[in-house]
Amino acid sequence: MHAGYLPVDPKHHGALFFWHFASKYTSDKPRTVIWFNGGPGSSSLIGAWAEIGPFRFQDENTIIENNGSWHMFVNLLFVDQPVGTGFSYIDTDALIHELDEMANQFLSFLDRYIEVFPELLQNDIYLAGESFAGQYIPYIAKEILTKRSKLKLRGLLIGNGWIDPVTIYESYLPFAVANNLVKNNSVLYNDISNQLRICQRALSKEVHVFEEECYLIMNQILSDGAMN
Repeated sequence: MHAGYLPVDPKHHGALFFWHFASKYTSDKPRTVIWFNGGPGSSSLIGAWAEIGPFRFQDENTIIENNGSWHMFVNLLFVDQPVGTGFSYIDTDALIHELDEMANQFLSFLDRYIEVFPELLQNDIYLAGESFAGQYIPYIAKEILTKRSKLKLRGLLIGNGWIDPVTIYESYLPFAVANNLVKNNSVLYNDISNQLRICQRALSKEVHVFEEECYLIMNQILSDGAMN
C-alpha cells in the first residue's frame, strides 16, 4: 500500500493525492484499475472506503476488511483529481474548468507516477468510475491513446455515468414506471411529467451540467415513489 502526492502544476504548486493497493492474489497478468469518483469534485476515497476498496469502517473506531474488494486480483489506484478535489490541492485559484485541461493534468500525474512506480508500464490498465467520471474517463482515455501509447490501456468501466445529461433526465420517469415506482397516469406521474416539461424548456435555452428544474424530477421519484 502506498499513498502520497505527486506534482502536476509546479507554477501554482498543484499536486494530486493518490492511494495505491497492490493485488492480494496473483493473477495471470498484472492489471491496474485506476478509479475516479465524479461530482465534479467528489473524492475518489468515496470509492476506496465505501465501494470497491479493501477496507470499511465498522464504526468510528474500527476498520474491517472488505471481502468484496477489487484488489483481490487487480492493483487499485485511487486518485483525487483534478486539483482541488479531496486531498489534492493547489495554492492559487488556478482550478481546472475544462475537461481537456483535466485530462492533460491527469497525464502529468501519470508521468510522475511512472517515475516513482515504473512497473505500471507492465500492467494492463483499466480506467473505472461513476457519475461525472463518465465525462472524465473518455477524455483521459483519449489523451493516453494519443499521447502515451506506451501505457497499456485495455478498457474503460463506467457505472451510472453522467455521459448525456439530457437523455438521462428524460429517462427517469420511464425507468420509474418500468420498475413500479410510479404508476402510469397517476397523479404523481402527471406531476413528474409536468416537471419534465419544465426541465426540457430550461434545457432548450442552455444546457448546464447542473439544472435545478431537472434534478427535481429525481427528487419527486425518490420522495413520493412506491419505494417510500
